[in-house]
Amino acid sequence: MCGLLVTSTLAAEPCWLSQPVTNEYQGYIGVAEKFDAAGSLAIAASRRSALRQLFAVDGATLPEKFQNDDALLEFAGIDVEGRHFDFTSDYVGRGAVFSYLVTGDHSDDTCVASTCSSQRCEPEWLCGQSSDAESTNVLGVGEWRISDKQQWLDAAKSASETAAYWGIADVSSEYRLLRTAAAQQYLSFIDHTISVETNNRDLPPLTLMESCRDGATLFQRWLYEDRQKFKRYANSNALRGKATVSAYTAAGTLQSVIDLAIHRAYAELAQNKDVRVKSLQKTVSGESTGRGYSMEAVSLSSHHRISASLSRLSITPRVDKPYIVEVELLENTAQ
Repeated sequence: MCGLLVTSTLAAEPCWLSQPVTNEYQGYIGVAEKFDAAGSLAIAASRRSALRQLFAVDGATLPEKFQNDDALLEFAGIDVEGRHFDFTSDYVGRGAVFSYLVTGDHSDDTCVASTCSSQRCEPEWLCGQSSDAESTNVLGVGEWRISDKQQWLDAAKSASETAAYWGIADVSSEYRLLRTAAAQQYLSFIDHTISVETNNRDLPPLTLMESCRDGATLFQRWLYEDRQKFKRYANSNALRGKATVSAYTAAGTLQSVIDLAIHRAYAELAQNKDVRVKSLQKTVSGESTGRGYSMEAVSLSSHHRISASLSRLSITPRVDKPYIVEVELLENTAQ
């Protein structure tokens, strides 16, 4: 049975917690609530979580034998596609247990908790997404939670939601402007409705590459691999869609601001491809009686099925102000 590392501070943690994949080894991190129903450390549950990720990469389900807690606590390793995996020391964080399933040469060294600066784009993957014919980086964001487990799962969910925007999306953008003027009164009304429908049922598994913290926020870099579906985009010819959001949303989460920025970038990309314009103007003369008025209504609509990739997703924090989220999309074009 693997050893257990317990700590009451986030100042030091296993090095694998911030970098589970290197050139020398590849691993999967499982997480569970700190205690199980019996009041014991939930090591079996966290190990089961890590094993699920391993089998999900190969499109397989977790074998029945690993549903048994005793089997997981006495785990002696497993061979998958010619590679041997085993658990290193489990780690107890703030309200959570982490387990590390790894293959290759690795160590149980302890490192200072990895920090990052989203404002300075350190590391670089905080501000720029990169993709090629086989894979792409995806940013995951976990905002402060009382439990490390919930924050960790929030970051994974964030990455999954962002990855769903890669590939094919049905985009509808309806922009409406109404202006009226009468005597001493003036009214201007703007409404922009955006719908982005993605199909993430066939979304390949994401692999966690590294994590770091900026204050109370957890940032993660996940790798999204799909060799069959990815297309290269030609930077010189691809249409672009850009958006910047620096406001709070009704949901009040950073992920909801990211979603809004991506939706607006998709809307701009759709409008760059094609837009239908409808305009109505009406003027009624009545200056002598003070009853004259004018009205102008403009509608811009775009409806497209688009294949695009995120070339930039930048998050800049501000003190006592909402985050600034910048997004750039490039339409996928076959080379």
